[in-house]
Amino acid sequence: MHPIPLKLDDFLDPHRAVLIMWDMQKGLAGKAPDSKSIVENARLLVEQADRLKIPVIWSRHIVPPFEMTVGPFMLWLMLKQKVDHPSKLKPAMQRGMEETDYIDGFGPADHHMIIEKSQPSFFIDTPLAARMKAMDRDTIVIGGVATDIGVEFTCRHAAAIGIYAVVAEDACGAYSQEAQDRSMAFMKGWTTPVEKTATICSVWKAL
Repeated sequence: MHPIPLKLDDFLDPHRAVLIMWDMQKGLAGKAPDSKSIVENARLLVEQADRLKIPVIWSRHIVPPFEMTVGPFMLWLMLKQKVDHPSKLKPAMQRGMEETDYIDGFGPADHHMIIEKSQPSFFIDTPLAARMKAMDRDTIVIGGVATDIGVEFTCRHAAAIGIYAVVAEDACGAYSQEAQDRSMAFMKGWTTPVEKTATICSVWKAL
């Protein structure tokens, strides 16, 4: 068991961390207002993680057929598509659709891990926690979209199951500045270190 991290260097220890690239897909990160800068910063994180042989894990959001989709997520899809009944929903983010593809020019390398999911926490109905346990890893460093949905949900869930989290602030984005600011304010007041990409990379570069 790793000791409780007390400094940023402890959280970012290459022997305990994994890097999460959250929903870097055309239909999700690709629609964020700051997608270009998000990708630029995320790319720097991936480069440093690869250099230190820190595992890089990419989420891939796939919505199941609607008859297999849970009610709360159906309601979220209704809000997103601005319809008042499930029967009016159009298929979205389902396997084979272009919006599930990674952003052009930025996606997993052959040695990276891809884990599919259909919920806004990376720890629900996925093998992520088991994979981390097998690798003796207890910390996620996360970037991606959307900050106020999957990134925050995953960080909250991580804490509940004994996993630490570090948020790369400028490698994350939401669909509005209000949502971004609200979510970051919560996480900054939580147990989750929120740091700029340059700060995280400077720690890793020194190793």
